[in-house]
Amino acid sequence: MPQTSAELNCGMRGLRSDQAHRLFSISGVTLAFCALVLCAAQAMFGYPFRKTIVLNPAKFLPVEGFAYSAPLLRKFSPRGAQSASARLYEDVRVSSLYSQRAKSVIRFGQGIFSFPEKGRLLFSASDNSDPRINGRIYKIEVPHRLSGSVLVICFTALLASVGMHVLMLPNRREALLVWRSRVGRILGPIVSLVGKRPAIVLSIPSIYLFCSFPPLWKDVDALVQLTVPACDVNILHYPPLYSFSGRIPFVVASWIADIGVHRPFRSLFEQQQPCPAGVYFLVVLQHLALIAAMAYTVVSLTPNRILRCVFAVLLASFSSLYTHAHCCGSEALSIPATFVLLAGGALILRGFAVSAWVAYTVALFTAIGSRHLNLLFAIWLPAALVLVGLAIKFGWCSLETNAFNWKGIGVALLVGVAIVELSNFTAKSMIAAFHDEYRSTLGWTLSDRVQSFLDKLPDADRLQLARDLSARTSDPLVQVAIEAHATVGSFYQGTAQVISNELVKAGIAPARIGAERDRIILAATKSYLMTAHPVLLRTIWDDFVRGFVHADNAKIARAPFYAHRYAAFDRVRNPDAWIQLEALPALGAAEAVAIVDAARRDPYVGLWYAVPLGALIICTVLAGSAAWILQGKIPKLVLFGWSAVAVGIFIYFSCMLGVFYLDRYALPLLITILFGLLASVASLWETRAESSPRLRRPQIPTETRRFGVWGSGFGVRRFRAPEF
Repeated sequence: MPQTSAELNCGMRGLRSDQAHRLFSISGVTLAFCALVLCAAQAMFGYPFRKTIVLNPAKFLPVEGFAYSAPLLRKFSPRGAQSASARLYEDVRVSSLYSQRAKSVIRFGQGIFSFPEKGRLLFSASDNSDPRINGRIYKIEVPHRLSGSVLVICFTALLASVGMHVLMLPNRREALLVWRSRVGRILGPIVSLVGKRPAIVLSIPSIYLFCSFPPLWKDVDALVQLTVPACDVNILHYPPLYSFSGRIPFVVASWIADIGVHRPFRSLFEQQQPCPAGVYFLVVLQHLALIAAMAYTVVSLTPNRILRCVFAVLLASFSSLYTHAHCCGSEALSIPATFVLLAGGALILRGFAVSAWVAYTVALFTAIGSRHLNLLFAIWLPAALVLVGLAIKFGWCSLETNAFNWKGIGVALLVGVAIVELSNFTAKSMIAAFHDEYRSTLGWTLSDRVQSFLDKLPDADRLQLARDLSARTSDPLVQVAIEAHATVGSFYQGTAQVISNELVKAGIAPARIGAERDRIILAATKSYLMTAHPVLLRTIWDDFVRGFVHADNAKIARAPFYAHRYAAFDRVRNPDAWIQLEALPALGAAEAVAIVDAARRDPYVGLWYAVPLGALIICTVLAGSAAWILQGKIPKLVLFGWSAVAVGIFIYFSCMLGVFYLDRYALPLLITILFGLLASVASLWETRAESSPRLRRPQIPTETRRFGVWGSGFGVRRFRAPEF
């Protein structure tokens, strides 16, 4: 029957009422969401609501050291993450050197300030003078403090408004299904894009670090590597590849700055005076290399875009990889080279690809050229291919007609030997070009291990051991070095100078003193290590175990910040040695202390805290074992990943044989563990996909395709789907 006008009017009023209610509920949701975002921004960043307070010098009270206390209204005392946005004004000078540690204000001063408790500001003058009488005006700009309950209220209001909106919907079930479909349509392309371009996710931590911290400097190591003229230290002791290729950004930045001045192009082998732009340029290149290497690793392990997205997020969560890329030092080159080396090996396992072999060869040369111990990676690929061959031969792995890939094993051995010889030839050629003698500087490093052992012996036992070892050698200069170790200290603590003085007395030509000194210190340290003293063995074992039960991502991530602080302190102690870096403002003592304190409280830098590397190894073994159980045979990629972990353990153990423990020495171990974990998870996913119709993916065509990493510039070949 046709509807009457009254019914039509009633229906129209009901429709308008429903639209009004829906508009009202949507407006409530929007307002609650905006309030939550604004409150979150104020709570985390301290913006946009701020207040500047003029401090009264009559109320300043001396506390301790360089610190002075000033009263502050409790309602203006920032809390949590807000504190980092506070600014201290000293006349027109602005200090952003907030520290959560009152000790930093007391011990170092120089404009550092803190909020040790509500209602109190602890600060210091920029020149550590007395702010009560120096005649300067001090002001503190603080964000308006946000109560913790405000965020809870805003979040509750958002949930309530969303709930009211859902209840007002006439067809809630259909609406929810539509929303779920829309969310799926939104998230699907995002996951697909990230899976195709994993560098999008992998770039986020780099952007965050650039926004949060200035470029870091790895103590005196980077000073010698990147600024000192070519000599035995940056050619023999440190591999020359990073030492001189890392100077290219400095030279390019200086050349750009000097356009129009007509200055000669600075040689890479001369003394460098990097400007801030050159340091930033170097660090940007290091981040780009890390992002490209990790993206290459992700796409080499799996073609599944969902899994690639997960892998990219997992790698991005390990801040230690990025903080070392943010620091001028050889680890910044060693990390991406190791990733590419391992990923190239995984691709070689799938087939004999020329592009994979090129990537593996270049990465192996780069890894060895940035860290001497990385030469042990030369044995990884041939050993892993032999291991896979043995597993196939004994029926532990997938059945194939040819168990051993003799061609791949032979090429891997040939490449390893060639790269090691090429690295040695490069060092020999460079040291000869600068009229010095090629020799090993291993004794410098071994001296630190010997000293860590001698420090644990009683004085009488240490001296007696030195006398016994001196009696066993006929070289009087080696005897002097042995006794100097027990009385003076390590090579860097004075034994090097003792040996040099004895060589001068013996009439050795000045040009040969360095080579003779290195020969003597190596012989002396070997004599200590060959004793296999129980205390020495226990010291090595304790340091080795620390890498598995003590080291975690957070500790390794903070290592570059501590190295940067050491550089700033050494710059104060030895200003002449650091004069070429006087243009870097972040190398001030106060700035470095504030940077370290900020890193200690930074949530990203502290990710995976208290999750030791040993726990990650257990996860790797469990994931690989699960894939083994589901498939019935051990996947080849799992074996490859486990072999990488084994080589990482071997490299770390070799490091502990020669030097005392530092958190950053566990970095190669962390990289191999992450690769092994990703390889095991990829194998587990492949196994489940093959056993589950829902997860089974279509067969990969045999023709060559390209995965995108960040653009068409990076790519790896895809082969027929392997049976891992």
